[in-house]
This record gives sequence, C-alpha cells and structure tokens, in this order.
Amino acid sequence: MIYNSKLLVLSAFMISATLMMSSLVFAETLSEAVGKTIKSNPTILAESNFSSSVDNTITQARAGYYPKVDLTLGAGYERTDNPTTRPDHNKSLHRSEAELTATQMLYDGFATKNSVDQAQSLAESSGYSVADTSETTSLRAVQVYLDVLRRQDLLALTQDNLTSHERINSQIELRAESGVGTKVDVDQSTGRVALSNANLAANKGNLEDAQINYLRVVGNLPDSPADPSDECCNNVPATVDNAISVAYHHHPALRASIAQHEAALAQQQGAEAPMQPRVDLELSMSADNNLDGVSGHNNDALAMVRMRYNLLNGGADKARIEETGFLSEQAKANAKLAKREIEQDVRLAWNALDSVTSRLHYLESRVQSTEKTREAYQQQFSLGQRTLLDLLDTENEVLTANIEYTNAYYDRIYACYWLTETMGKLLESLKLEAPEQAITVSNNQQP
Repeated sequence: MIYNSKLLVLSAFMISATLMMSSLVFAETLSEAVGKTIKSNPTILAESNFSSSVDNTITQARAGYYPKVDLTLGAGYERTDNPTTRPDHNKSLHRSEAELTATQMLYDGFATKNSVDQAQSLAESSGYSVADTSETTSLRAVQVYLDVLRRQDLLALTQDNLTSHERINSQIELRAESGVGTKVDVDQSTGRVALSNANLAANKGNLEDAQINYLRVVGNLPDSPADPSDECCNNVPATVDNAISVAYHHHPALRASIAQHEAALAQQQGAEAPMQPRVDLELSMSADNNLDGVSGHNNDALAMVRMRYNLLNGGADKARIEETGFLSEQAKANAKLAKREIEQDVRLAWNALDSVTSRLHYLESRVQSTEKTREAYQQQFSLGQRTLLDLLDTENEVLTANIEYTNAYYDRIYACYWLTETMGKLLESLKLEAPEQAITVSNNQQP
C-alpha cells in the first residue's frame, strides 16, 4: 500500500511537471504575439497595400521622360466638295489613314521632374505611415496581451479570496454549532462569501472580454501568454528630453508628415510648368489613301521639333499655383502639429512610467504588510482577541492591496512599451521588423 501510494504520488508529480513544461514550451511570448499581429492585422495589411499602390506612381511619373509612340488607323467614307472636285460638284471616295508618331519630350518646364519628386515623397510618406501603423497596432497588441495576463492574475486573486472566505465561513459555522459563535457571525460570513463569488464571476467576465480583445487585435485567442517581465524598462532613456530627441529622429509619423510637405513643395513647383513653353521632338510616318477628294496614295515622313506655349488660359494656371502654395503651407503646419503631438505623447508616457514606478514599491510593501496582518489576525481570532469583522476586513484588505499592486505592475510594463512606441522604437525593442512596404527605396536620379 505504501509502495502504491508513493507510485501514485510520483505519477501525479510527473504528469504535473509534464503539463507545466508543455505549457512553457508552447507559451506564446509577447514578441510572437506582436509578430502575428504585424503579419495578419487588417489595419496594417490595408495600409501596406495602399503603400504598394503609391509606389507605382513613381513609375507613372517617370514615364514622362521616355518617348511616347502612337499608332492611328482609320477607314471610312468621305464626300468632298472643294475647288478640286467642284467641276464635278463633289466626289465620294473610300478613305483610309495610317499614322505612326513618336514624341520625345525635350523640355516641359520641369513638370516631369517635379511630378517624379512628388511621387517619391508620397511613396516615402506612405511607407512611413505603414511603419507608424505597425508601431501603433503593435502597441495595441502589447496592451491586449498584458491585459490577458492582468485579468488572469486578478482572477486568481479573487479565487484565493473566495477560498479564504469559504474556509473562514466553515470555521464560523463550526463555532456556531459548538455554541461559541452566533448566527449573526454566520450570516455576516455567508454574505462575504456571496460577495467573493460575485467578484469571481465579474473577473471571469473581464478575462473573457480581454481574450476577445486579444482575438480582435492579434487574430487568435491567447495561447498561454507568459509574463514578459519588465526588461523593456532597461532601455528607457535617462531623461525625458533624451526620449523626445529620439522621437524627433525616429518616429515614423513625423517623418511621414515631413515627406508629405516635401511632396506638396514639389507639387507647388510643378504647378509653374504651364507658364513655360513645352518643346517636343516628333517623328511621324503616315500612309493615307483618297484624301480630300484626290484618288491615290499619300505617304509622308516628318521629323519636327515643336514648341507649344500657352499664352492665355483664363487665369487657371495662376490659380493653380496659388492653390498648391496653400496646400504646401497646410502640409507644413501638419508636420509641425505632428511634432507637437509626438512630444506630447512622449511626455505623457514618461509621466505615466515615472508615476507608476514610484508607486509600485509602496504598493508592494502594502501587500507584504497586509498579508502579515492577516496572519496575525487569524491567530488572534483563534484566541478570541479579534472579531469576525476584523478577520473579514483584513481578507478584503489583502485582496485590495494585491489588486492594486497587480494593476500597477502591468501598468508599468505597458508604460515602458508605450514610451518606446512614442519614440518609434517599439518593434526594434521587440526585435521585430515592420512590413516590407514600410521601407521605401527612392531613386532620385533621373534617367
């Protein structure tokens, strides 16, 4: 019997150890969860596809540097009445045309150059927007990941609280049955058990909500998330000014706004092109039949340099220049606004981290003190030196202290990642890469 008991205990221990190791092996780390988010989140995918579409506008703009070849074919019926055909009143012929024209732009007032510059800047802006969306969405993934862990810990705390209240309630019932306690004590203890059950049910619902939020952001339900610890706080800059400086140099939202301003400047310069003449080299060959009432073939070959200069356009070109000037100022103001918002976000994240860090030590001390108090009260209650109300109150005090510490613990970890995101370095800190659309390679050299 002793041997069998030891065997059962050993088997149970091995099974428990196996389950624990399995959960550790298959636990989804924070970095893995964020990596899944980058690859599958619809918001990031939508922004990436838009960026890919904008990249193709560069090729469209550069097409203005290359020759344009047009083929024109036509066949039909022509009735002609002119001095040549007039002795016979008019002449009707079956007319056919064939023309091949090649046009090479020689000068267009730098319209093509500015169009290419604008397209490149817009492509860079969209690439930085993908990076910004990836950072923002990844921070949201961090938040829902930590929230699942937070809710799991809070659920465990309320479960422990319920267990303690049930144990106390059992003791009170035994005391009442033996004549030491009163029915009032039993009723009071039973009420606290009911409250603990209500708290447990509420925390179960909160955990389920956290899991649903996780599914919305990451794309799957949480799979044994593991505490990432507070290692991310080790890379926090020494001062808030240092953090702001990093954000000014790296935050993709600011760089996207600057690229938008550069695109607006190129658009403004391109609006002046209609004020300049356009010069093209044109080569053409035509083979026509029965033109203008004259029977027979008509073959031509031309090599021409043509200049076109619009002298009056009703003021539309001037209005377009003024319009693009205002758009450029708007983009400039938006870049300044983005800079202010980034500094604001850095300062808010810094203050949040500083505040919760200073509170965490005291909250930890409070937890230790309340747990020591609970142990002392339990001993004193057994000796009749404490009332039931004292004992129940200290249980709730332990629960409250642990809840506040748990919330502060995860708030600090989130604040570290939040601060990193406000500097544009979140994915780098997680050793992850943004989608390839976030990297824009621009070639500023003209062909």
